[in-house]
Amino acid sequence: MSSDQNQFAPQLNRRALLGGSAGIALGGFAAASLTATTPAHAATGATLPDFSDPRINVRTHVRLVGSVARETVISFMRLNIYAYTGEGNFLPMFTMNNLLVDHWEPLGDDEYQMTKFEAGIYTAIDGREPLEEFVNPVTGQTLPIHNFRLGPVPRLYSPDGYVVMSYNPNPLPIEVIGDRVFLATQSLESMPSMLEPGATNYVNSFMTYSAPLASVLDAEVTSLPVHMQLQNFNHWAPWMDMAGQPGGTVARGFGSKVTGFDALPPGVLDGFERHVPEILDTESWTEFVFEDSEFLPD
Repeated sequence: MSSDQNQFAPQLNRRALLGGSAGIALGGFAAASLTATTPAHAATGATLPDFSDPRINVRTHVRLVGSVARETVISFMRLNIYAYTGEGNFLPMFTMNNLLVDHWEPLGDDEYQMTKFEAGIYTAIDGREPLEEFVNPVTGQTLPIHNFRLGPVPRLYSPDGYVVMSYNPNPLPIEVIGDRVFLATQSLESMPSMLEPGATNYVNSFMTYSAPLASVLDAEVTSLPVHMQLQNFNHWAPWMDMAGQPGGTVARGFGSKVTGFDALPPGVLDGFERHVPEILDTESWTEFVFEDSEFLPD
């Protein structure tokens, strides 16, 4: 990971976050006591970490999703996105190149602050070239593409739990399966819509991170090499012009951390330079935006 300094948010504590940001949720870490050996590594005599210890739990969680060091962690995912109207099969819509830039700062006493920036560029399903428009498979309309932006979003992780803005990625117990460690999170939430007064938005989002057990056992590894998987069901984005249409979008994503922008798959960096260049210069990205910001009512 790069060693960029975190200049993107003041040091935050739980009280400051809870008092200063709308839509914040406080979550606790789920823990499982795993102190025995497994067949995959019993021959080494190694003992699994005790993930029921809140400090070991949060440290492992942060190493999986980001870093316990002061550094910028860059991750890349490919998301296949489908329309679902409530019946029949999912309808392929497009693929997203999803780039995440997270600035991590250890605060001491096993507290870690993260400031998240995220962007997504849409391509044809399993395509590579960014789309300018697409044909909505539900309505038949040809619509201009509205690429995804989110940030800056602060989060604070500690042995007591974590404080997040917006969605709460509630963690399930850390699991060891074979020679890999798995962390699954779930966001099952509802909240008032900021776009439609009186309406409710429902969030169903699931992430899974996995890393080699050998890396988890190596305390010198501050940011674990992970495989990432995403599944979610979300409301229609307003730019899709689906008001009143039942259903929403289903996403399936996969990816990993990368060592820097130059390590992105061929053509991806060029797409972000052309369509969402602010994700490549988060030091200059200071105003909070999210995908639907420009659709907020006056």
